[in-house]
Amino acid sequence: MRAVCLLAIMSCIPLPGAAGQRTVPDIQPAAISDSQPAFDAATIKPPDPKANGRLAGFYGKPGGRIFFGGTVKMLLMVAFDVQDFQLVGEQNTSQWVEINAVPPETSPSRRIELKSAHPTPEQSLMLQTLLRERFGLKFHFETKEGDVYLLTRGNKPLQLKPPKDPAADPRAIVTMRPGGICDGEAEGINTTTDYLAQGLTRYLQLPVVNKTGITGSYDYYLPPQDPDNQDLHLEVIRVVDRLGLQIKRGRGAITTLVIDHVQQPSEN
Repeated sequence: MRAVCLLAIMSCIPLPGAAGQRTVPDIQPAAISDSQPAFDAATIKPPDPKANGRLAGFYGKPGGRIFFGGTVKMLLMVAFDVQDFQLVGEQNTSQWVEINAVPPETSPSRRIELKSAHPTPEQSLMLQTLLRERFGLKFHFETKEGDVYLLTRGNKPLQLKPPKDPAADPRAIVTMRPGGICDGEAEGINTTTDYLAQGLTRYLQLPVVNKTGITGSYDYYLPPQDPDNQDLHLEVIRVVDRLGLQIKRGRGAITTLVIDHVQQPSEN
């Protein structure tokens, strides 16, 4: 069975997470709104010491139910869709927690039929609410100028087609096979260039700013190209080039999530 690395909303790293079609510099809420959606019920507990290993990552289940296993820091990264280098003030974030949660009956997430390794935009907001109510989270964002990658139009024809299903959950994947083989097979479903830039940030470890000027959502498929490649970073660059786009270094806004306060979760 093959494993997949997702450029936008899932990853072979057990830290998936996406909160909508936005680029990293755009996440600027000053606080979590009281009107944000919340889970109907959520259980938070430490890992079972008798269990063999820990199940890490976000796991979405049919009916909008979710399981998360990981540190509080990992939970913050999933809920706010930020990377490690965008998180500051990480006191009290090393505790490992396991969360099972269910959305309200009226939640759009209740209509989810398939398993997923990433939260929907609504589930991300619910996780943020959970962090505020059960972990006492207080935070703010800071933005400064720094080194970034710029996603631009390339010289090749664009390999982007109108989406078959404009209502589909957006995703962009690069296939990872056993042994670390990343052969260049890639697929995008109802994805935008903003969304793609967001996912590229995870692998390039710098913010990727969308400068393509391309609007709308698209599907694409790139067949396998290099059956022996084991360099995921190189393959990401190749995938961008094959899509008719280009990655280059530049300067731009780097947004960081600053944790002002977070504590051990409240009792269930």
